[in-house]
Amino acid sequence: MSGILGAWNSQKPIPWQKMLDDLTVLGRDGKGDWHNREIGLSLGRTQFFNTPESCQETPVIEYEGSVLVWDGRIDDRESLLGGRSHVTDAQLIIEAYRRWGVDCLQHLTGEYVFILWDASNDLLLVGCDVVGGRTIAYYWDGETLLLSSRVVTLLLHPQVSKEFDEIYLAHTICNLWSHPPGITAFADIKRLRPGFALILKSGQLQERQVTQLPIPEHYELPKSPEILYEKFWDLLNQATKDRLRSHRPVCTTISGGLDSTTVTVSLLNHLPKIDAFSNVTTIFPEFDERKPIQSFLERYPQVQWHDVNCDRAVALTEPWEKLPIPDDPLISCTLPMDLQLMEKMQHKGFNIVFDGVWGDHLFYNSLQDLVKANCWQQSWEYIKGKKNIHSILLRELFLPQSPKWLQQKCFARWQKKRAITFPWIRSEYIDKTTTKIAIQQDISASSFPDSNAQFIISSLQSGYSVAAMQVYKFLKNCHQLQPVSPFQDQRLIEFATNIHPSLQYHIFHNKIFLRKANLKTLPEDVLWRPKDNFFDPLMYAGLGKGDEVISLAKEIDEYSFLQDIIHVDYFKDNLNNFRVNYSTKHQKGEIFQQSISSSMYRIFSLFNWYKLIIKIR
Repeated sequence: MSGILGAWNSQKPIPWQKMLDDLTVLGRDGKGDWHNREIGLSLGRTQFFNTPESCQETPVIEYEGSVLVWDGRIDDRESLLGGRSHVTDAQLIIEAYRRWGVDCLQHLTGEYVFILWDASNDLLLVGCDVVGGRTIAYYWDGETLLLSSRVVTLLLHPQVSKEFDEIYLAHTICNLWSHPPGITAFADIKRLRPGFALILKSGQLQERQVTQLPIPEHYELPKSPEILYEKFWDLLNQATKDRLRSHRPVCTTISGGLDSTTVTVSLLNHLPKIDAFSNVTTIFPEFDERKPIQSFLERYPQVQWHDVNCDRAVALTEPWEKLPIPDDPLISCTLPMDLQLMEKMQHKGFNIVFDGVWGDHLFYNSLQDLVKANCWQQSWEYIKGKKNIHSILLRELFLPQSPKWLQQKCFARWQKKRAITFPWIRSEYIDKTTTKIAIQQDISASSFPDSNAQFIISSLQSGYSVAAMQVYKFLKNCHQLQPVSPFQDQRLIEFATNIHPSLQYHIFHNKIFLRKANLKTLPEDVLWRPKDNFFDPLMYAGLGKGDEVISLAKEIDEYSFLQDIIHVDYFKDNLNNFRVNYSTKHQKGEIFQQSISSSMYRIFSLFNWYKLIIKIR
């Protein structure tokens, strides 16, 4: 990942070099900038050479009257090359803009974000791909526009405040998962949403949605499912091939599940061998996957396997003193475990890391899709397998098609029933307008299960999903690792949203389409194994027996930030009770005080992150 930076019409002196240097954590292969004092515009980039063509690019590209800084990878290059060779992705972006203007986002496939200055039209264009492979943070106060790959880099500018966004904070404190699209932790800073563009012209900034993933109007059942299984493999292999367009050493991560093993099989369709890395454990049976991994390795001896023991990598043990500050406090409890894996991959000299992220999103099914496709028998199987049939019919069929006024009436009723049950959160904080708005947003986002296409689009736009994924990608980038997932390919996503719902649903097995597409490729104990990624025992252990959490609890008294939101003493008492109960009542493999532990973990993660943020100067 390269880091890109832009500033227009700054009203205060820009600490430009400091901001650009802050992005070297993303790219260390090259660094450069471009300045036009007449128009008050500066652009810069720190490069990570992820493709052979990227090695030919200067940090700032001047071509066909345009100036460009960008990050990413353009796929389906053949449709843009016109038979030419030795053309960089940066040139293709500029040529696409010259041909289609702002609508070039509709014609570019891949993972990308760019800032492009068109002097002839006095226009600055900022755009990103439709699947959220890359994004950018920005500050706009009506006069000054600042742009950066990292949110925290913008905090170095004297015009940008560190004041938190109260809606974001309420979602995080109250353990809600519905942060609005485009939001960041800071009130002054937003994120560009997938498929959107910022257009600055004549001193006016416009945010416009240029492209979006299509939602199918109807579904067609093929003559034979085998046709779709074959097409799936064609698209997956093409997505893998595009991501292999790199001169960097490539590896993959592997678990005992469908997604990562499917991606590994696709890699072996292109490579004679591949190195694969896995976390293993002897004390957390909930996610110990050595047995199915071994079955896969016996089937595919071309895989060179590297296991990393994560027995001690419990939540809240991250070495933050050695890591750069992430943009968000939405830290997964698996991060200490993931960091061990990153260090091992970096030590072995790898840079491009494949994974199975997004497999769960592509092969999702819903009652809406089944009804839309007239799959009545499967619809009934879906309904009768649920506990509350009337609630299912109301939420999944009736209300989504109802008028807005009726939906809002139901939301208001549900909000009255909804209570933040964590006793350490102050009542006056729960009664704040911003907290009530966050609760309303969470109810609205979770009330109506989406169709497959809507679920994917919502996940791509979700402020929570984007933030959590940015943390994951950023920390890999810090280890000079570029994560890539073929399942996040736009062509594959559009294919999956058009699969007939009858091929996506099974009464006993989820991801049935992916399972059947792998009948000839995966061993039986991987293919039909039910899998639930249950990593919460890492969270229980970190809170229940970790020394780090005790140190954090003692530090909370030193900061007024949380004292206005939570009853600190009550919070500590609940932590002590949790630790006692964990040592006496917790049973391996069982859910343990889930809502309490999740809320406490979220607060400790936020506090850990806050201590880092206030040190930024």
